[in-house]
Amino acid sequence: MASSTSGTGVGSPCGACKFLRRRCTQECVFAPYFDSEQSPAQFAAIHKVFGASNVSKLLAQLPVHLRCDAVVTVAYEAQARIRDPVYGCVAHIFALQKQQVSMLQAQLMQVKAQLAYQASSSTLPPAANGGSDGDRLLMQQVMGCKEEPHHHFGELHAMAQRLMRS
Repeated sequence: MASSTSGTGVGSPCGACKFLRRRCTQECVFAPYFDSEQSPAQFAAIHKVFGASNVSKLLAQLPVHLRCDAVVTVAYEAQARIRDPVYGCVAHIFALQKQQVSMLQAQLMQVKAQLAYQASSSTLPPAANGGSDGDRLLMQQVMGCKEEPHHHFGELHAMAQRLMRS
């Protein structure tokens, strides 16, 4: 059996050429990035979403030092487009942003509750402990009572939890 010359240097076609069922040459733009063992399935997603010709043109236009990053990016976007054809990887970004916003809102509520508790439990006048009569009045309006806010810390915490969920 004659050994064929391929872009991978081992005699077998690269993952892209294997998927496309073509002969892999020394000039194959895919060979450095798609091995023959695991890459055919990965390349299948890329081919389905972008097309092999478009990706080869893209890689040929890029400087060699940027091609690896481009292949990783194109592969990630192809997988994301298969999962979500409309939004692709943007759906994942939106989900992460929403999660981060929720987490920051929860932290903000926790800090506000902590400040309210510390301001109400201090024996110093409101101006000295960083609070004001307006802040205290706002806290009383939020809590729906005329008592000191620290008596209702549990209610404030519950309200913060409800806000996080919505």
